[in-house]
Amino acid sequence: MDKRLRLNAEGTIGFFAVSVIIFWMWRFFRSYFLFVAILLMIAGGIISAVCLWAVQEKIQAEIVLPSHRMGKNADVPVDIRLTNPLRLAGFAIDVTYRCENLFTGSVEKKREKLWASPGKGEKLHRLLNSRHAGRLKVSVEECRVYDFLHIFYLAYREMGDAEILACPAFSDGEGEVEPCSYIEGFPGENESRKRGVEFNPDYEIREYSAGDELKNIHWKLSAKQGEMMVRERLSAGREKINVLLPLGDNLDENDALVESLYSMCRLLLFREYPIQLFWQGVNEELCSRYIVESGELENALGEILSTDGRHVPGSAEEQMAAEHPSESCILVKTGVFRGVYISCQQESRRLDF
Repeated sequence: MDKRLRLNAEGTIGFFAVSVIIFWMWRFFRSYFLFVAILLMIAGGIISAVCLWAVQEKIQAEIVLPSHRMGKNADVPVDIRLTNPLRLAGFAIDVTYRCENLFTGSVEKKREKLWASPGKGEKLHRLLNSRHAGRLKVSVEECRVYDFLHIFYLAYREMGDAEILACPAFSDGEGEVEPCSYIEGFPGENESRKRGVEFNPDYEIREYSAGDELKNIHWKLSAKQGEMMVRERLSAGREKINVLLPLGDNLDENDALVESLYSMCRLLLFREYPIQLFWQGVNEELCSRYIVESGELENALGEILSTDGRHVPGSAEEQMAAEHPSESCILVKTGVFRGVYISCQQESRRLDF
């Protein structure tokens, strides 16, 4: 905060102009009332400056968001609360606040005029909306507090901030679907097509018996067979699956890729596949997180949406091939649960979505 009293150009010019007019009227008319008016203006300016000086470190700003998560294109209420503890005077306040999407890099600034009542304050209520996914950071960039004559002001900067995560529209990956049904080239895809059922080497299909959980019923196969069939797990462990998120420079496409990533990973976790997730972060660095539960997926998603997601198309695939040449991976594509399985024997290539 700048602790010095600064002159407000517009207010100073107006105050000086009125003072000059009253002074010349007094000299011409020699009126007692005009003389008193001049004294009151001088005293008012001094009192106004003293009151503003007294409150210099007591004006506070607080940003209140309803939750830590919202959907993109959803209106979320944002409150900027300003408090004025001085009971003797109110103050006019100019608030400049900004909303920055850390994932897309977009910044929006707005300026609002408020009046902080004596001993109370004021609340600025606005609706926040983001067309794209990302972590939104709302901050009070500058707050100018004026005396009641608008001659002086105090400048406050970086008074507070708050963040909220704007998430893409997600599809639920849990249910009667298998990863191989939606990932091109995923191991087991060919066997699945030949048998006409979803292939999964870690499950055994058998008839329903009393006590079986409803979530284990294979509804699609049961409809074909005409009797209740249950899918029973044979082994607890699975080999981890590498998933690569190839972010580019198209914001709408990046939204769609994050949607596919989340839905696909939810599906893989539901089938108890461990996931090694790769994506490009700051300075094109290839980031990685090992995920075995939904909470870790949520944290990784927060990391992805909290850094600039604009990258050169195709650079993630090239970097993955250079740093992990012996690793196979699923390359996320746009569309629900979509992906392309790239084997380590294949040359990593750029794909246009």
